[in-house]
Amino acid sequence: MNLYFVIFKKKKNNDYRLFSNHIFDDEKKAEYFGKTSMKRGFEHKVLEYTNENVSKYWNKNIWVENEKERKD
Repeated sequence: MNLYFVIFKKKKNNDYRLFSNHIFDDEKKAEYFGKTSMKRGFEHKVLEYTNENVSKYWNKNIWVENEKERKD
């Protein structure tokens, strides 16, 4: 079974960021979530929940880093 998550970016920016911590078991559900929760002027991407993607987009996310600092 594969798991998926959705990342977003402003169309003008190059970097995708995580804005939601939802995990999906179906790629179609993740795609629907990305389309319906996307703000105007943003793009979304559905990624498989793998160690590489998690460390690149989930753990190094600015929001997650700020939350870790606040808890310390």
